[in-house]
Amino acid sequence: MPEEHHMVVVLTTGKQDRGTRATLAFAWACTALAMGRAVSLYLTMGGTIWALNGAMKGLRVEGFEPLSHYLEQFLALGGQLLVCAPCSEYYCSFDREKIHSSLIPEAKLVGLTTVVSKVAAGGSVVTF
Repeated sequence: MPEEHHMVVVLTTGKQDRGTRATLAFAWACTALAMGRAVSLYLTMGGTIWALNGAMKGLRVEGFEPLSHYLEQFLALGGQLLVCAPCSEYYCSFDREKIHSSLIPEAKLVGLTTVVSKVAAGGSVVTF
């Protein structure tokens, strides 16, 4: 699908709200994918925690499926899970020594140019 139809969902929030914003971000992304949009979910700042193995375990917001279910659905629908590479070097969500073994296999470390290129041609951005 052309980049002008690409949607980037930016998630900056970690576990401080017990997964509420993460659940909404993943649910939004899954809905957009189901509607035929190309979607990348970009995890940055505190949101980088959601790319770590086991981070979603046991989290469920009332009225929604478990957060891990949305991740599975997002990936099954073809969504791209992008993780801020600068955060992996400088932000506290990651143990820098274990970053590559801690990330879920589907997560891809990217720089800001990757995200900017996805929206530069008229794509859209939603932030949580």
